Amino acid sequence: AASYYDLTRRARALAQPWVTRRVHAETPSILTFQRLQHRLLDNFFSVLSCVVSVPFYTGFLPLLFWSGHGKLARQMTLLLAFCDYLGNAVKDLVSAPRPCSPPVRRVTATEDEKENAMEYGLPSSHALNTVCLMGYMLHYVLTYGPCDGFMIATGLSLAFMLVTLIGIARVYLGMHSLTDVIAGISFGIVILAFWLVVHDHVDAFVVSGQNGMSICLNITLNPAINKL
Repeated sequence: AASYYDLTRRARALAQPWVTRRVHAETPSILTFQRLQHRLLDNFFSVLSCVVSVPFYTGFLPLLFWSGHGKLARQMTLLLAFCDYLGNAVKDLVSAPRPCSPPVRRVTATEDEKENAMEYGLPSSHALNTVCLMGYMLHYVLTYGPCDGFMIATGLSLAFMLVTLIGIARVYLGMHSLTDVIAGISFGIVILAFWLVVHDHVDAFVVSGQNGMSICLNITLNPAINKL
């Protein structure tokens, strides 16, 4: 449908010029913020960005499976894939640049960050993924764990602090403008709200044995079926 009605080109024609102007207009603010430059801040924000990156979750999510938290692991894996796909689809749709470097100082501590710097900017994938995955983890803990007013307040405070720090880190490192970060947070809230509506239905389908993955696993793990 997007190809037939030329929706991609039309949407890009509307969004790209506005976002590009916003990114260029925010360059002086980013440069002012980067005057706080310090080696400790560089290391802290670089490590923080790595902790919420896709390579980190690639190593972290199997630990949830191995520790027995199957539903949480399944949902966070599917949600990460969903967020990463939608976030990159929007980036390709808008095709907006990142802050110009130079004059903006860009800190890329890992090869993954260097590759990210070559992609389009809006929305910030780090902000989007953090909102969705930390939001879902908080929902899971409050749903299946002890839940009272103190736990809710503490969980929300920690989630808000992490999202805020990630947003600050992406601007400080020169990877995104404030517009990119706000867009990432906004998309993340929308995706998280949608996922909280459908996640039970998705998980019920995954574990029901009615989908191709479950059938393949059953055939592989059941010797009686293999003999047949």
